[in-house]
Amino acid sequence: GRYLGLAVDVGTTKIAGYLLDLETGKTLATRGMMNPQISYGEDITSRIHHALKYEEALVLQESVVSGLNQLAGELCEEAGAKVSEIVDAVLVGNTAIDHLFLRLQVQPLAYPPFVAAVQDPLDVKARDFGLNMAPGAYVHVLPNIAGFVGADHVSMLVAIDALSLKKLTLAIDIGTNTEVSLV
Repeated sequence: GRYLGLAVDVGTTKIAGYLLDLETGKTLATRGMMNPQISYGEDITSRIHHALKYEEALVLQESVVSGLNQLAGELCEEAGAKVSEIVDAVLVGNTAIDHLFLRLQVQPLAYPPFVAAVQDPLDVKARDFGLNMAPGAYVHVLPNIAGFVGADHVSMLVAIDALSLKKLTLAIDIGTNTEVSLV
């Protein structure tokens, strides 16, 4: 079979997915969908408080995983591929989205000083989080810089190769909260 990759930006409102051929680097399909977590609150703060109040962080995690599985299936159908051919994935989102996906405690994000439980990049087995992919497939989650500066912003800095820029650059990630980096 083919070696496919899945790149996903899990936003507060929408999820954007890209299916890639890992041998050629070609994008095979792109698709977006509403984030199914929206039924638990339209903003991240509401979702965090919902998870804390009702101790339903797992429901929020299962909701986004269900959406990711649906999205992966639709991308593969469009490309004439199978989800079992997805051998690698990258997932980025804001810090709260990452915490909910990884089943990490969200309480530190609800109160000052809003500290992320994990600030390192993580590689997790897709099957351990309920994602339908190839056996042994990994999901790579980029690091969160802080409570309100997440992996989505980090991915933008990587994409523009921020460390190699020669001119003063302002990089802006407009989302639920807008992060700005002056490079």
